[in-house]
Amino acid sequence: MKLTLRTYYAVLALSAMIDESPAEERWHRIEEIATERGISESFLLQVFQDLKKTGLVNSKRGAQGGYALGRPPEKINLAEIIESVEGPILPCPVEDRGNGTAHPECWRALDRIWEDVRGQVHEVAEGHTLDEIAKRLKSDDPKMYYI
Repeated sequence: MKLTLRTYYAVLALSAMIDESPAEERWHRIEEIATERGISESFLLQVFQDLKKTGLVNSKRGAQGGYALGRPPEKINLAEIIESVEGPILPCPVEDRGNGTAHPECWRALDRIWEDVRGQVHEVAEGHTLDEIAKRLKSDDPKMYYI
């Protein structure tokens, strides 16, 4: 499994959208998020298109528009974010190779092992919610000074 910058940017951007007062739905502009997180606006827009397709964010046009989280941050987990922008976590080989021939019998045991690995990675990623990730990012913020 390889995570690309798309995943990092998605997590950083979504965490930037968590407001102090969750009762109010606030629309965030791509420009603001990109500036705050140091991400290219055009690349971030592509990432948000994937996030919108899977319902992790909603969009609204116009001067007061932008993007808002599709669900509360405690209901969004890391596995969903990864799969929104990267596709399935550690996809397993398929039995049919597309030309009508199946894997050799000896591959099936290995396929089951890969499925176990995928399940474990998915379970760990599901255990990390967006609100928890945002809190960790805030606590590790290098701009915070203690005396």
